Amino acid sequence: MAQVDQAQATLALQGLEGFDESQATDGELRLYKGARDPDSLLAHVGHRSFRPGQREAVEAALAGRDALIVMPTGGGKSLCYQLPGLASSKLTVVVSPLIALMADQCRRLAGDGHPVVMIASGMGEERNRDALARVRDGRARIVYCSPERFASTAFLDALAAREVDLMAIDEAHCVSEWGHDFRPDYLRLPRAIERLGRPAVIACTATATQVVAAEIAARLGLRDPLIVRSGFDRPNISFDIVNFEGKGSKARKLALLDHGLRERENTPAIVYCGTRRDTEAVADALRSSGALAVAYHAGMQPDERASAQHRFMSGDAQVIVATNAFGMGIDKANVRSVWHWAIPTSVEAYYQEAGRAGRDGEPARAVLLAGRSDLGRLVRFNQQRAVAPEAIGSYLDELRVLADGDGSLVIDNPRDDADRIRLAIAERAGACAVEPAPGGRLLVRVGDQLDPRRAAAACRVAKDRGWRAYRAVETFSFSGVCRRRNLLDHFGDSRAGQPLGRCCDVCDPDTGLPDPDTLRVAARRSAPVTSTPPAELSSADAELFEALKVWRLGAAAGKPAYTVAHNRTLEAIAASRPTELGALGRIHGIGPAFLDRHGNEVLALVAGHGRPPGQVPNCDTPRG
Repeated sequence: MAQVDQAQATLALQGLEGFDESQATDGELRLYKGARDPDSLLAHVGHRSFRPGQREAVEAALAGRDALIVMPTGGGKSLCYQLPGLASSKLTVVVSPLIALMADQCRRLAGDGHPVVMIASGMGEERNRDALARVRDGRARIVYCSPERFASTAFLDALAAREVDLMAIDEAHCVSEWGHDFRPDYLRLPRAIERLGRPAVIACTATATQVVAAEIAARLGLRDPLIVRSGFDRPNISFDIVNFEGKGSKARKLALLDHGLRERENTPAIVYCGTRRDTEAVADALRSSGALAVAYHAGMQPDERASAQHRFMSGDAQVIVATNAFGMGIDKANVRSVWHWAIPTSVEAYYQEAGRAGRDGEPARAVLLAGRSDLGRLVRFNQQRAVAPEAIGSYLDELRVLADGDGSLVIDNPRDDADRIRLAIAERAGACAVEPAPGGRLLVRVGDQLDPRRAAAACRVAKDRGWRAYRAVETFSFSGVCRRRNLLDHFGDSRAGQPLGRCCDVCDPDTGLPDPDTLRVAARRSAPVTSTPPAELSSADAELFEALKVWRLGAAAGKPAYTVAHNRTLEAIAASRPTELGALGRIHGIGPAFLDRHGNEVLALVAGHGRPPGQVPNCDTPRG
C-alpha cells in the first residue's frame, strides 16, 4: 500500500464540504485529490490493506460507475460505500433492512467524527425528524435508511433537495421476487434512484448466483455495472451434515442437537426449523432440558417475536429456534453455531442462514440434520409451487373481483409460497403490475387480458427454478463431496481459502459429535460453563486476555462488545504486550480512533499484568 500522511488525509476529509475545484489553489487541489485516493481513505479509517474486491469497488464508486458487489458475510461490503461517501462533499444514501447493522455502522462513523445520520422505523419520530433536518441543511453527508422510508414523499423530497453522489443498496437480492428474502419495499428503489438524479449505484449482496445477480442488475436498472465477486468462502465456519433415517429419528436429532448446544453452553446459537410446529416443539424440548431457548416464527404476535428477538440479542436467551422468518435484519456477530433441523428449500437459503454464524470472524460451525423424509416435504413444496397457466387466469379473475373500478387493489405480501409464485408469474407474463404499498403490502394493478404464451413461458421458468433448487439441495445434503467445495461450486466460485479450523465432516470426519444412538436428552448442569482462553496463549497471557475482555465490556457501554475490539485483537494485545501507543497501533484491528479513545487505558491494563520472570511471548501469535 502506498505510504500516506495520516494527518494530511484527515485534514483533507474534514475540508471536503463545499469544496470547489475551480476556486482551489494548486496545494488545495493536491490535498483534495489525495483525500480521494483509496489508500489515503483507507488509512483515515484505520485499515492497513484492502480485502479482495474492495479497491475495485471503491474506485468504481469514486469514478461514478455502478457496481454489483457479491461478497461473503464479513467480507467488507460496507467499506466499499463508506470510503467513497467520506470522500464526497455530496450526499451518500445507504439503504438496508438490517437495522442493528446500520445502527452499529452509524455509531462507529459518528464516533470518529463523520457527519452521518440514520433514519429508520423504531427510532422515534423526533429522532427521525432531527436526522432529516441534518440531511436537508447539509450537516449530514451519509444517511442510512431502511427501504420502507421511500414510501414517504417528504423523505424522498428531502434527499432530492441535496445533490446525491452515491446510493448503496445492501441485501440487494431482496429485490428478486423469486428469492427467499423478497421484500416489496425494494420495488420502490428504481424510481427513487431516478428521483434522486440517477447517482452512481452500488448494489451489495452476500448470496447471489449468476442468475440472481443478473436479475438484481436488471431490476435496479444498473448501467454497465462493474461486477465484483470476491468469493463466497467463509473459512471460519466448519460445515457438518448428519444424516438420520428410520424410526426414532426425531428423538435422535433432538439428542444430538441438545448435546451440541450443551458443549457450547453460554455461546449464542440459532436453530432453523422448516415449520412453525417443529419450531415450537424443538424450543419446548430444549427448554425442558434446561436450555435458555426461545421460539420465533411468523405465526407469533409481533410483540412476542420482538420479545424473543430482544432476549436473544441481549444474551438473556442463548438459543433461538426459528423459521426463516428470523435472520434478516439481525446482526449478532458472536453466534457460534447454526443448526438446521431439516433440509432447507434451497442451497441459497441454507448458506444465507448458515452464514449467520461467526460474523465476528472467530471459528464457528453449521450443522445440518438431514433426513430422506425431508425430501418428501420439499417435493410437496415444489408441487404446490408448480402453477398451470389456467391457474394464473383464475388467480387474476379472483383479483379482478376484489379490485376497484380501475383494476387496482392492495393486498398483503403473500406469505404462502404458492400465492407468491402465482403473483410473480402473472407479473412476468405482463398481466399485472406490482408496486409496494404502505405497511409492507402490495398494490396490484390487474390488466384486461392474459397472454397464454407468456403465461406458459413464465410458468415453465418458475417450475424449472423450483426443481433446480430441489436437485441442488438434495445433492448438497447427501453427496460425499466436500461441503465447502460443493457450496462454492454452486455459486460459481472456484476459489477456496484455507479453512481457519475444520473444513467439514467429509474432509475431517472427526466432527466432535457423538453417535446419536448413544445419546439421550438430559437435564443441563446448573453451573455455568466459562469460556476458555485460546490454547496458544500462556497462562499469564490468558489472564491478561480475560482482563481485556472484562475491560471491553465496560468500554462497550451496553453496545455489542465486538464494536470495541474483536477477540483476535485482544489476543494479539495479550501476546505482544505493547508498552507504547505506536506498538499498540501496529496490531491488526487497532486504528486511530481506538488509540485516541482507549489506547492509554489498554496500555495501563497491560502494564498491570506483568509476565512472570523469564517467560517470553509466543512468537506464533499474529501481530497484524
